[in-house]
Amino acid sequence: MSAPAEIIEKIKKLLRLARSSNRHEAELALAHALALAREHAIAIDSLNPDESVREKQITHRDTEAEAKLTYDKRYALAICRRFFRVTTVEIQCLRPGTFFSRLGVRVMFVGTRSDIEIALYVYGFLVGHFARSWRKVQQRFRNRQAYVHGMYIGLTAKLEEQRDLLPKGTELVVAGHEQYILATVGQTTTTAMGKPDHRARAAAWAGFLEGQNTEIHGALQPASGESLALTR
Repeated sequence: MSAPAEIIEKIKKLLRLARSSNRHEAELALAHALALAREHAIAIDSLNPDESVREKQITHRDTEAEAKLTYDKRYALAICRRFFRVTTVEIQCLRPGTFFSRLGVRVMFVGTRSDIEIALYVYGFLVGHFARSWRKVQQRFRNRQAYVHGMYIGLTAKLEEQRDLLPKGTELVVAGHEQYILATVGQTTTTAMGKPDHRARAAAWAGFLEGQNTEIHGALQPASGESLALTR
């Protein structure tokens, strides 16, 4: 059984006090930290005194309900799941209307607070970026999904090449989300996203090139308090 978060936080606070320039105070704080760690069977060398337990706790945030998710949004969500340490769940819900409620959908982002904040930023950027990019070329191509799918493939390939710049351990972190989702939502199912018309090669290729040209300047550490910067 894991130790209570309050105990871990107390040990971390004592470890920070153990850095005191006052030798007596530092020794006393370290002794208390070691005693607490032994009492609760905590490996003290595995703790980072500067890291908050709260930041590691899994939570969720929901997007606003809407009629449906466009494929632009589905592709953006796929990138968030693959590279940005979150799991997303589409949840059927009711949208308030003028006279009566209507069926809609919202997206639950599951992860730590910091990871969710970054993923939501990426999601919002990509949804807008897909739309802006399409508007520039819609006079030349007819198949929007093929174009956006191409952007998704191009950007995904580029992100794979830049893994060192992105949040680490996505696969391991996401594996820990399943229990939270089961407790919060219940059983979920996987729905495959339909692929675009394979004949729309020109639109797909143009999208691929646009995706390749989308630059990610760096995924900043959550503790820095800064946002992820993506530009085109």
